[in-house]
Amino acid sequence: MTDTNIQGLTGFDIVLFGYWKTPEGVNPAVVREEHKVEAQAELYELAAQFSHAGASTEVQLHFGPAGEQMTGLKTRIAEESNADAVVIPSRITLWNNILVPLRDDRNADRIVEFLTAFDPETIFALELFHVAADESDVETASKMLSGVERALLDHGFTESDLEVTVEVASDPEAAIIERASRHNVIVIGETEGLQRANQFLGPTYERITERTDVPVVVVQNRR
Repeated sequence: MTDTNIQGLTGFDIVLFGYWKTPEGVNPAVVREEHKVEAQAELYELAAQFSHAGASTEVQLHFGPAGEQMTGLKTRIAEESNADAVVIPSRITLWNNILVPLRDDRNADRIVEFLTAFDPETIFALELFHVAADESDVETASKMLSGVERALLDHGFTESDLEVTVEVASDPEAAIIERASRHNVIVIGETEGLQRANQFLGPTYERITERTDVPVVVVQNRR
């Protein structure tokens, strides 16, 4: 849910996906009849926040069991809508202080394209962040992040908007999670394959979303 106004989304088309998990052995149609009005009210309240921010917003509500069916539906909707990014929601607040952890530059172009769909005037801080295994990797990582910074500058961001940070740490996920506490959204690129059939996104994204209250946006690696 949102607890403050979202801004700067005029360049986005939003699909809000709601899934009510039904107990094993219970007919989803029965659960839908009991909870449809309640679920729709919550989704449309959230949709109104995105619409007020200037985004075209569509709502989809589904009922069914957890597991492969739910994951398959998420995957199908993301593919059918040709989603540029998937948001793993927590409490959604102002999206004006963004952390962008980059393992490498494989998805840099897609991430830059996604970030430049925001209105730069609504973003007061965007931090490009890399966790290096040791000091010998810092220079290479800094050059990689500088290339992404130049691309953002070419697309309307200013030097005062951007920060570039390379941190040496043995646990990249822990470093990202600690850094995320200073921001109100994480934007990360899709770089991992799935490890099991009922998995929607890769394991790193799952672990980060489980260990932080900050919403995570996964920019999809598809054309």
